[in-house]
Amino acid sequence: MSRLLCCLLICLLPLLSHGLEVGETAPEFELSSLPNQTPMELQDFAGKVRYVDFWASWCAPCRVSFPELIKLRAEMGSENFEIIAISVDEKTEDATRFLRRFDPQYPVLHDPDGKVAERYDIPTMPTSFIIDRYGQITMVHTGFRDGDIEKIRTHTNSLLAEES
Repeated sequence: MSRLLCCLLICLLPLLSHGLEVGETAPEFELSSLPNQTPMELQDFAGKVRYVDFWASWCAPCRVSFPELIKLRAEMGSENFEIIAISVDEKTEDATRFLRRFDPQYPVLHDPDGKVAERYDIPTMPTSFIIDRYGQITMVHTGFRDGDIEKIRTHTNSLLAEES
Protein backbone atom coordinates (compact mmCIF):
# COMPACT_ATOMS: atom_id res chain seq x y z
CA MET A 1 0.00 0.00 0.00
CA SER A 2 2.77 2.48 0.87
CA ARG A 3 4.51 1.70 -2.43
CA LEU A 4 1.30 2.46 -4.32
CA LEU A 5 0.85 5.72 -2.41
CA CYS A 6 4.47 6.71 -3.10
CA CYS A 7 4.06 6.03 -6.84
CA LEU A 8 0.82 7.99 -6.90
CA LEU A 9 2.46 10.99 -5.21
CA ILE A 10 5.37 10.93 -7.65
CA CYS A 11 2.93 10.90 -10.57
CA LEU A 12 0.97 13.82 -9.13
CA LEU A 13 3.97 16.06 -8.37
CA PRO A 14 4.06 17.61 -11.87
CA LEU A 15 0.44 18.71 -11.40
CA LEU A 16 1.46 20.71 -8.34
CA SER A 17 3.98 22.71 -10.35
CA HIS A 18 2.28 25.91 -11.52
CA GLY A 19 5.02 27.36 -13.71
CA LEU A 20 5.69 31.05 -14.07
CA GLU A 21 2.61 33.13 -14.63
CA VAL A 22 1.72 36.53 -16.02
CA GLY A 23 2.40 39.21 -13.40
CA GLU A 24 5.32 37.41 -11.78
CA THR A 25 8.83 38.86 -11.84
CA ALA A 26 11.03 37.11 -14.38
CA PRO A 27 13.83 35.18 -12.67
CA GLU A 28 17.31 36.58 -13.23
CA PHE A 29 19.94 34.41 -14.88
CA GLU A 30 23.47 34.47 -16.23
CA LEU A 31 24.42 32.29 -19.19
CA SER A 32 27.13 32.22 -21.84
CA SER A 33 26.37 33.42 -25.34
CA LEU A 34 26.81 31.34 -28.47
CA PRO A 35 29.18 31.09 -30.19
CA ASN A 36 31.67 33.29 -28.30
CA GLN A 37 30.83 32.27 -24.68
CA THR A 38 30.42 35.85 -23.40
CA PRO A 39 28.54 35.89 -20.06
CA MET A 40 25.17 37.66 -20.31
CA GLU A 41 22.40 38.31 -17.81
CA LEU A 42 18.72 39.12 -18.17
CA GLN A 43 19.38 42.44 -16.44
CA ASP A 44 21.77 43.38 -19.26
CA PHE A 45 18.57 44.17 -21.18
CA ALA A 46 16.75 45.99 -18.36
CA GLY A 47 14.57 48.85 -19.57
CA LYS A 48 13.63 46.98 -22.75
CA VAL A 49 10.70 44.76 -23.58
CA ARG A 50 12.24 41.28 -23.76
CA TYR A 51 11.11 38.16 -25.58
CA VAL A 52 12.88 35.25 -23.87
CA ASP A 53 12.64 32.15 -26.06
CA PHE A 54 13.63 28.68 -24.80
CA TRP A 55 14.40 26.38 -27.73
CA ALA A 56 16.31 23.25 -28.78
CA SER A 57 17.89 22.07 -32.02
CA TRP A 58 15.70 18.93 -32.06
CA CYS A 59 12.47 20.96 -31.74
CA ALA A 60 10.47 21.07 -35.00
CA PRO A 61 8.37 24.14 -34.04
CA CYS A 62 11.62 25.96 -33.18
CA ARG A 63 12.69 25.60 -36.82
CA VAL A 64 9.49 27.41 -37.77
CA SER A 65 9.72 30.10 -35.08
CA PHE A 66 13.34 31.18 -35.69
CA PRO A 67 12.81 32.78 -39.13
CA GLU A 68 9.68 34.55 -37.82
CA LEU A 69 11.51 35.87 -34.75
CA ILE A 70 14.41 37.05 -36.91
CA LYS A 71 11.94 39.05 -39.04
CA LEU A 72 10.23 40.42 -35.92
CA ARG A 73 13.53 41.58 -34.44
CA ALA A 74 14.55 43.24 -37.74
CA GLU A 75 11.17 44.98 -37.90
CA MET A 76 11.21 46.23 -34.30
CA GLY A 77 14.89 47.02 -33.92
CA SER A 78 16.76 46.77 -30.65
CA GLU A 79 16.40 50.20 -29.05
CA ASN A 80 13.43 49.25 -26.84
CA PHE A 81 13.01 45.55 -27.65
CA GLU A 82 15.24 42.49 -27.52
CA ILE A 83 14.86 38.81 -28.26
CA ILE A 84 16.95 36.55 -26.05
CA ALA A 85 17.05 32.98 -27.32
CA ILE A 86 18.11 30.30 -24.83
CA SER A 87 19.19 26.91 -26.14
CA VAL A 88 18.63 23.97 -23.83
CA ASP A 89 20.74 21.65 -25.98
CA GLU A 90 23.24 19.70 -23.87
CA LYS A 91 25.91 19.91 -26.57
CA THR A 92 27.11 23.29 -27.80
CA GLU A 93 27.74 21.76 -31.25
CA ASP A 94 24.05 20.90 -31.68
CA ALA A 95 23.00 24.47 -30.93
CA THR A 96 25.68 26.09 -33.12
CA ARG A 97 24.85 23.78 -36.04
CA PHE A 98 21.20 24.86 -35.74
CA LEU A 99 22.18 28.54 -35.55
CA ARG A 100 24.30 28.35 -38.73
CA ARG A 101 21.05 27.77 -40.64
CA PHE A 102 19.39 30.91 -39.29
CA ASP A 103 22.06 33.42 -38.17
CA PRO A 104 19.89 35.40 -35.72
CA GLN A 105 20.98 38.98 -35.08
CA TYR A 106 20.02 38.86 -31.41
CA PRO A 107 21.59 37.26 -28.33
CA VAL A 108 21.59 33.48 -28.18
CA LEU A 109 22.52 31.96 -24.84
CA HIS A 110 23.25 28.38 -23.80
CA ASP A 111 21.68 26.54 -20.84
CA PRO A 112 23.30 23.09 -21.23
CA ASP A 113 22.41 21.83 -17.77
CA GLY A 114 18.85 23.18 -17.95
CA LYS A 115 19.03 25.13 -14.69
CA VAL A 116 17.51 28.30 -16.13
CA ALA A 117 14.86 26.31 -18.01
CA GLU A 118 14.04 24.60 -14.72
CA ARG A 119 13.76 27.95 -12.91
CA TYR A 120 11.36 29.13 -15.62
CA ASP A 121 9.51 25.78 -15.40
CA ILE A 122 9.51 25.13 -19.16
CA PRO A 123 6.76 22.61 -20.06
CA THR A 124 7.53 22.18 -23.78
CA MET A 125 9.68 23.51 -26.62
CA PRO A 126 9.56 26.25 -27.56
CA THR A 127 8.31 28.20 -24.56
CA SER A 128 8.64 31.97 -24.52
CA PHE A 129 8.06 34.80 -22.09
CA ILE A 130 7.40 38.42 -22.90
CA ILE A 131 8.85 40.55 -20.11
CA ASP A 132 8.09 44.25 -19.78
CA ARG A 133 10.63 46.98 -19.05
CA TYR A 134 10.08 46.51 -15.33
CA GLY A 135 10.87 42.78 -15.33
CA GLN A 136 7.28 41.52 -15.09
CA ILE A 137 6.10 38.60 -17.20
CA THR A 138 3.25 39.83 -19.40
CA MET A 139 2.79 36.78 -21.64
CA VAL A 140 3.71 33.09 -21.55
CA HIS A 141 3.65 31.38 -24.94
CA THR A 142 4.12 27.65 -25.58
CA GLY A 143 4.68 25.99 -28.92
CA PHE A 144 4.65 27.83 -32.23
CA ARG A 145 1.86 27.64 -34.80
CA ASP A 146 0.59 29.66 -37.76
CA GLY A 147 -0.62 33.04 -36.58
CA ASP A 148 1.39 33.02 -33.34
CA ILE A 149 3.83 35.67 -34.55
CA GLU A 150 0.92 38.11 -35.00
CA LYS A 151 -0.18 37.59 -31.38
CA ILE A 152 3.40 38.11 -30.23
CA ARG A 153 3.80 41.23 -32.41
CA THR A 154 0.51 42.73 -31.20
CA HIS A 155 1.31 42.09 -27.54
CA THR A 156 4.84 43.45 -27.88
CA ASN A 157 3.65 46.55 -29.75
CA SER A 158 1.09 47.26 -27.03
CA LEU A 159 3.83 47.11 -24.37
CA LEU A 160 6.10 49.36 -26.40
CA ALA A 161 3.26 51.85 -26.96
CA GLU A 162 2.23 52.07 -23.31
CA GLU A 163 5.76 52.33 -22.03
CA SER A 164 7.15 54.98 -24.36
